[in-house]
Amino acid sequence: MATNSEGRQATCRTAASTTGTYNEDWLAYCDGSGTFNEQMLTKINAYLGVTYLTLPEAMTALGRSKGPNSTATQDEWGAFTAS
Repeated sequence: MATNSEGRQATCRTAASTTGTYNEDWLAYCDGSGTFNEQMLTKINAYLGVTYLTLPEAMTALGRSKGPNSTATQDEWGAFTAS
Protein backbone atom coordinates (compact mmCIF):
# COMPACT_ATOMS: atom_id res chain seq x y z
CA MET A 1 0.00 0.00 0.00
CA ALA A 2 1.37 3.40 -0.98
CA THR A 3 1.57 6.35 1.36
CA ASN A 4 -0.62 9.36 0.56
CA SER A 5 2.43 11.13 -0.85
CA GLU A 6 3.26 8.17 -3.08
CA GLY A 7 -0.37 7.95 -4.15
CA ARG A 8 -0.43 11.62 -5.13
CA GLN A 9 2.77 11.15 -7.11
CA ALA A 10 1.35 8.14 -8.93
CA THR A 11 -1.84 10.07 -9.75
CA CYS A 12 0.22 13.01 -10.99
CA ARG A 13 2.30 10.70 -13.21
CA THR A 14 -0.81 9.09 -14.65
CA ALA A 15 -2.44 12.47 -15.38
CA ALA A 16 0.75 13.84 -16.96
CA SER A 17 1.71 10.58 -18.73
CA THR A 18 5.27 10.87 -17.41
CA THR A 19 7.81 8.79 -15.53
CA GLY A 20 10.34 11.46 -14.62
CA THR A 21 11.58 12.76 -11.32
CA TYR A 22 9.15 14.20 -8.78
CA ASN A 23 9.70 17.75 -10.09
CA GLU A 24 9.59 16.70 -13.75
CA ASP A 25 6.27 14.92 -13.23
CA TRP A 26 4.68 17.88 -11.45
CA LEU A 27 5.97 20.40 -14.00
CA ALA A 28 4.57 18.24 -16.80
CA TYR A 29 1.25 18.02 -14.95
CA CYS A 30 1.09 21.80 -14.54
CA ASP A 31 2.11 22.25 -18.18
CA GLY A 32 2.40 26.00 -18.13
CA SER A 33 4.97 28.70 -18.22
CA GLY A 34 6.72 30.14 -15.22
CA THR A 35 8.17 28.66 -12.07
CA PHE A 36 6.81 25.60 -10.33
CA ASN A 37 5.15 27.82 -7.68
CA GLU A 38 3.51 30.00 -10.35
CA GLN A 39 2.17 26.93 -12.12
CA MET A 40 0.82 25.42 -8.89
CA LEU A 41 -0.84 28.74 -8.03
CA THR A 42 -2.53 28.71 -11.44
CA LYS A 43 -3.73 25.11 -10.95
CA ILE A 44 -5.09 25.76 -7.45
CA ASN A 45 -6.80 28.98 -8.55
CA ALA A 46 -8.44 27.11 -11.43
CA TYR A 47 -9.53 24.29 -9.13
CA LEU A 48 -11.04 26.70 -6.60
CA GLY A 49 -12.44 29.10 -9.18
CA VAL A 50 -10.94 32.02 -7.27
CA THR A 51 -7.87 34.13 -7.95
CA TYR A 52 -5.32 34.24 -5.15
CA LEU A 53 -2.15 36.26 -5.57
CA THR A 54 0.20 34.06 -3.56
CA LEU A 55 0.70 30.33 -3.30
CA PRO A 56 0.40 30.28 0.53
CA GLU A 57 -3.00 32.01 0.30
CA ALA A 58 -4.16 29.56 -2.33
CA MET A 59 -2.89 26.53 -0.42
CA THR A 60 -4.67 27.75 2.73
CA ALA A 61 -7.90 28.20 0.79
CA LEU A 62 -7.50 24.75 -0.75
CA GLY A 63 -7.06 23.24 2.71
CA ARG A 64 -10.09 25.05 4.05
CA SER A 65 -12.13 23.94 1.05
CA LYS A 66 -11.84 20.41 2.44
CA GLY A 67 -14.17 21.37 5.28
CA PRO A 68 -15.26 24.30 7.45
CA ASN A 69 -12.32 25.63 9.44
CA SER A 70 -10.28 22.64 8.32
CA THR A 71 -6.79 22.39 9.73
CA ALA A 72 -6.14 19.06 7.99
CA THR A 73 -2.74 18.44 6.48
CA GLN A 74 -2.38 17.07 2.96
CA ASP A 75 -1.77 13.58 4.35
CA GLU A 76 -5.03 13.78 6.30
CA TRP A 77 -7.01 14.76 3.19
CA GLY A 78 -6.68 11.28 1.77
CA ALA A 79 -6.99 10.63 -1.94
CA PHE A 80 -5.71 13.18 -4.44
CA THR A 81 -7.11 13.33 -7.92
CA ALA A 82 -5.15 15.15 -10.60
CA SER A 83 -7.39 16.41 -13.37
